[in-house]
Amino acid sequence: MNGPIPAAVPGAWTPATLRTGDWLLPAPSPGPAAAAAVDALLHRGPGFAVLRGLALEGRTDRECVDLCAGLVARLRAPAGGRLHRSANELLTAATAPAVHPDAPAPARPPEGDALTLPPHMDRGEGPTPPHVLALLCIRPAAEGGASLLASGAALHDRLLADDPAALRELYGDFRFGRGPGFDRVRPVFRRDDATLGVHYNRYWIDRGQGETGTPHPPARRHALDAADRLLADPAIVLRLPLRRGDLLLVNNDAVLHGRTPFRDTGTLRRGYARVWSD
Repeated sequence: MNGPIPAAVPGAWTPATLRTGDWLLPAPSPGPAAAAAVDALLHRGPGFAVLRGLALEGRTDRECVDLCAGLVARLRAPAGGRLHRSANELLTAATAPAVHPDAPAPARPPEGDALTLPPHMDRGEGPTPPHVLALLCIRPAAEGGASLLASGAALHDRLLADDPAALRELYGDFRFGRGPGFDRVRPVFRRDDATLGVHYNRYWIDRGQGETGTPHPPARRHALDAADRLLADPAIVLRLPLRRGDLLLVNNDAVLHGRTPFRDTGTLRRGYARVWSD
C-alpha cells in the first residue's frame, strides 16, 4: 500500500450525518431479534447503540450492575461473546476519575466532580482488549457527564484530508503498555479486508513509551497531537447525554468513547454499570 486511503465504511459518521434512529433502540426483551439488531448497529452501522427504557425501579446499584451483565451476555451470545472476568463494576466520581490513578494529576477536581475524559478505547493496555463496552446509566450526574463518541473511521478520514503524514504514522506500531513480561504493541489504525480498526488511548500510549526511557519521536508525537486535536472537535465528536435506564453499547474496535465533565450534588451521586464483553 502506497499510503492510507479513505475508510469507505458505514461507520464513518460525524454528528452532522447521524440521525437518532441510526443508533436508538427500545429496551428489548432479550432474544434473537434484539441481539441481531444490536449486532447490526455495532458491526454494520455506526458502531454503537443505545437501548432506551430499561426498568431499574426497586433495584439496588449492585442489582443494576448484574442486570447489565446478564443483558449483555444474552445480546452478545450469537457472536460468541463472553464477559471478561471481573469486568462488571459500578462507576462513580470516585471509581471512574477523569485521570488514571497512576497518572500524575495536577489539580484534582472537588469531591463529587470529574473532569473531561477524552475519547479513547478501553483496556488498550491489555493483551486482548474487549470487543464491546456496555454502560448502563443508573443515575445521571446532577450536571454534565454526557457520553462522548467518535467514529474511528471519521477520525481516520479527517486526518487523511488534513494531515496525511500524521495518519501514516498512526499506521505504525505504538506501545500501549510495558512492564515485566509484556509489551503491548499495536497500530492505532489497521485494515483487515474491508474493516478499519482503531485502537487509541493516549494515556496508555504515552505510558508505554515512557517505560522505554525514550520520548516519542517528533513525527509520532505530532501524529498523536493531531489525533487529540480532532478528538476535541465537536464536528467529529458526538455529545450524547444518557438517561436513567439507557444502555450504551460500543464497538471498542471502531468507536472511541469519553465523557464530559460532571458535578454531583446531594446524596444521590452519578452511577453507571460498566461491562466489557469479548
